Amino acid sequence: MLSTLCEIEKVCGDDALKAVIEQRNQADTARKVADAAATSAFGDLEIEGVGTPVWKGLWESARSYSQRIGNNGIDFPPTEGDICVLCHQPIDTETAARMGRFETFIKADTEAGAERAKAALDAAIKVLAQFRIDIRLVSAARKSLSARDNDAAGQILKFMACARLRRWQALKGLVDGEQQELVPPINLPSAQIERAAAEIRAYASSLAATADPAARNHLETELAELQDGKQADNLISIGNAEIERLKKIAIVDACLGDMATNAITRLGNQIADDLITPTMRDQFRQEIVELAANRVHVEVVRSGGKFGSPQYEIRFLSKPEAKVGDVLSEGEQTCVALASYLTELANASHTSALVFDDPVTSLDHRWRNKVARRLISEAGKRQIIVFTHDLIFVNDLHEMGSDSGIPIRLSHLTRGTEGVGVVNDNLPWRASGVRDRVDKLEKAARTAKKLHEVSDEEAYRHEALNIYDELRAAWERGVEDVVFAGVILRHRDYIKTTHLKKVVVLEEADVDAFQAGFEKCCDYIKAHDPSRARDAEPPEPDELLADIDALKTWAETLHTKQKAIS
Repeated sequence: MLSTLCEIEKVCGDDALKAVIEQRNQADTARKVADAAATSAFGDLEIEGVGTPVWKGLWESARSYSQRIGNNGIDFPPTEGDICVLCHQPIDTETAARMGRFETFIKADTEAGAERAKAALDAAIKVLAQFRIDIRLVSAARKSLSARDNDAAGQILKFMACARLRRWQALKGLVDGEQQELVPPINLPSAQIERAAAEIRAYASSLAATADPAARNHLETELAELQDGKQADNLISIGNAEIERLKKIAIVDACLGDMATNAITRLGNQIADDLITPTMRDQFRQEIVELAANRVHVEVVRSGGKFGSPQYEIRFLSKPEAKVGDVLSEGEQTCVALASYLTELANASHTSALVFDDPVTSLDHRWRNKVARRLISEAGKRQIIVFTHDLIFVNDLHEMGSDSGIPIRLSHLTRGTEGVGVVNDNLPWRASGVRDRVDKLEKAARTAKKLHEVSDEEAYRHEALNIYDELRAAWERGVEDVVFAGVILRHRDYIKTTHLKKVVVLEEADVDAFQAGFEKCCDYIKAHDPSRARDAEPPEPDELLADIDALKTWAETLHTKQKAIS
């Protein structure tokens, strides 16, 4: 212990630390002398910084690069007539002389001395920084000393702490350049340490000389037992803590086993087999019957599970190994997919709105009607939104919804100068009934009237003839919608016989009114090319509105008579 403390006293003493500080001063002085020499040698240059460490690094990099060019390198610095390795320009006389001065400066004693002083300082700082001052180096010996001289043992602690502080102060000044005043050193209690060591050695010698080997072994065994007994309490607490730790590990392992995905999947599959699968199978069978009758013989079965969730697939009843997608037509596959979706929906607890985008794409009339009927049935439970280009499907939805008392709103989307996806009330003209067409014609007639009022004759003529074109088509639609009361609709695959008795309300006066309105429209439609000599002007706006009102009155009269017998 004493030799270790003496080494610390030697390294952290005043003489050693002052010597390192003096090295710092010598290195600073050498650097200033070298910088002054550089300033004297290169002060007349236009660019500052020549001779600084950054400049020297650049110079040595150029030297290293020059020496690696080609097989044998190129001499550095270049002489007159050579090509500069930096700027790739020929070296003239003045440049060669200047670069020679640079090289002379690099090799001069002042610069070399500054570098040597800096290297010596760095080495001294590294030694001081890496020197170990750790109380654990003398811990065991200090404990033995404390039993004989507690004051000396405490003095050692103070000595070690003071040495660490003095080293830190010296290093901070050496690195930062602002030297701090060192705290006074604490004297090492060398005399007390030597006296205690002598006493311990003498005591050990007397024991070794006088002790009986057998008695010594007995005493050593008893000492070991006493030491074990002293540590028993600590060992018991450590053992109890280890037991508790192992118990917690066992609990965590059990939880991990219960929470493994395969265990959760097995439990999920068991629940699915007991509760979910039978319900889904029955619901899917019902949906398939409603959408495809007995044309598609498939069923839904559980095909396994993954990450705790059961999985299902569609299989043929008669040939489970066959792939459904390879056998069913596109329309049949659409019905199966819709049945699967509605089956899953039937097990949901919510009644959120559903949105369908062309659900009857690629379906013929055999499937279209069934899909419409199923959607109307579902509309009794929740809001159904359907986007479609199929007007026949729209008619089916509208008629079935009206018959079932389901409120229906018809709209259509257009694209124009206002943008894309503009929502318009009711259906487009080609799909509208008589009532909606009359409303559109009245709005168009009022717009045409404004053109007439500002004497824009050509624009009014164009709009009026268009109106009569559409009014003639509306009279034709009236035969289908009003006269035959929807009994027969074009492209519908069935006849609605329940409204057949409404057809009997048609009287001769109704036929005459239809004929008069229809024929007047034929006089003005663009489909006929009038004689140049008989190019009559279209009726006035009031007459145009009266012709539209004639269709409206005719349709309302027939509706009133039909309601009377229904």
